[in-house]
Amino acid sequence: MAIYPLRLLHSPWSARSITSTPSTVGFSNKISPVNLLPLSCYRCPASSSSKSSPSVSHTLTRPTPNSSDDKWEPVRKKKVALRVGYVGTDYRGLQMQRDEHSLSTIEGELETALFKAGGIRESNYGNLQKIAWARSSRTDKGVHSLATMICLKMEIPPDAWKDDPYGIDLAKRVNAHLPRNIKVFSILPSQRSFDPRRECNLRKYSYLLPAEVIGINSQLTAAEIDSHISDFNAILNEFEGEQPFHNYTERSKYRRKPHKTGRVSKRAKASKDAVFSRVEESEGEEDGFSKVEESEGEEDGFSKVEESDGEEDLGIGGEISSDDEKANRNSMVSGVHQEDCCNQHANGLKDQNSSSVIRARWLYETDEADKLSASHFRKIFSCSCGNLEKSLGFGYVEISISGESFMLHQIRKMVGTAVAVKRKLLPRDILTLSLAKHSRIVLPLAPSEVLFLRANSFSVRTRPGVTRPEMQTMVESEEILKMVDEFYTSVMLPEVSKFLDAAKSPWTDWIENLEKFASIPNEQLDEVRNAWQLWKEKRFESKTIVESAISV
Repeated sequence: MAIYPLRLLHSPWSARSITSTPSTVGFSNKISPVNLLPLSCYRCPASSSSKSSPSVSHTLTRPTPNSSDDKWEPVRKKKVALRVGYVGTDYRGLQMQRDEHSLSTIEGELETALFKAGGIRESNYGNLQKIAWARSSRTDKGVHSLATMICLKMEIPPDAWKDDPYGIDLAKRVNAHLPRNIKVFSILPSQRSFDPRRECNLRKYSYLLPAEVIGINSQLTAAEIDSHISDFNAILNEFEGEQPFHNYTERSKYRRKPHKTGRVSKRAKASKDAVFSRVEESEGEEDGFSKVEESEGEEDGFSKVEESDGEEDLGIGGEISSDDEKANRNSMVSGVHQEDCCNQHANGLKDQNSSSVIRARWLYETDEADKLSASHFRKIFSCSCGNLEKSLGFGYVEISISGESFMLHQIRKMVGTAVAVKRKLLPRDILTLSLAKHSRIVLPLAPSEVLFLRANSFSVRTRPGVTRPEMQTMVESEEILKMVDEFYTSVMLPEVSKFLDAAKSPWTDWIENLEKFASIPNEQLDEVRNAWQLWKEKRFESKTIVESAISV
């Protein structure tokens, strides 16, 4: 990848070269360095090229700036990076949508604000592809963020970055046109080769869980509270490592499929065959599957997959191919009863010889319609919860999950499953069984209202450990982190805290559904356990034979 020099206007750090110091993740005013692992071969779809830029063209009513002083006079167009935070409660999600809807999107609000400020010409307003709009990740309906990075080619005012090395003053001019629940923390000039999604090598999400949901109440002693948190941490730690999370998402959305024309390039076919071969022969790091790749998108002849976690599956192609996958998709969505899901979506896999719902099964033979691909494997660096905290009088624990990338619903299903295990509605070994590549298990989906992207880090794909200066500034700068913390404490946390009362929505309905539908019949679990044990024994025997043959 060619590294182009920054061409900055009046920037005090314009002469600064790319540093090999790993970027640190900004979680608070105090910067704690993170030892970045080398980039794995997870290949996020390119988003800076014309092929991958959001091809969103929509008809908009042209907003009129309040006064001539609100809109700057641009002198040139330049690629910039924005760090954005938002409370997603009142929005359909981050990504711009083509259809009309009563609820707006975060990107819709941002585009309008940039246009009003003078950052987008009228001829380009309404078509994000014209300005090469790209994002580091996507959050869906009800999910929040403190660290979404967005790139675009913006019209630059003549005084850009003059006495403003962190891009805070420029951001404030855009914020003047934004609602209080969306804020741009910084706007900095970006190198032309920067791709926010492909270079984002760590994403940290937080989930604020009401303490009562895991059995912590005001009547407990400090020692009893610590015991509950320690037990819950032991459950959460099981998710760490590189494993197949196919039971924690809609599997079909992450399968590599040829285009409708049926024409697939030789490169794509070879890549597809290699991926499927590796998936069939390996499970996790122990079998050499420590480096996996995602679908690159249209250039390989397969549908594109974008990092996401939220309630709506927006912008991802693919169809559900099995009934148990439908069950996994609709399992205990907050406020929705499982009976309704069953009636509407034929929820659950029906045995041919029985009317009972199968919630756990084992694939004894390869199912061509339900194959895994490399994209179902995800690397989780850490998964744990902190100590008991309070906000608006409600006790909660913050679950922190750091990983390279996440699939649709993955985090919420991880939390839902961990809660079900803590409440003894699911056995402890469901974690091991659900992360076995041949298992197909329906798992609970936790509410979205308390999930948010807290931070991330970046590294040049061709030079692991090397961080672009604009990203290092956005992630490490104390000035920017101070603004992030202020937005979190004054805007986001008060809004999210409204959902920390376990006796109100969404928790009352969700816990009721969890108690009713989370359990799995013992005979189904026993069958999966026995099949998994037999499979492990056979694999061990095969490895022993191979090792013996090599030693001879």
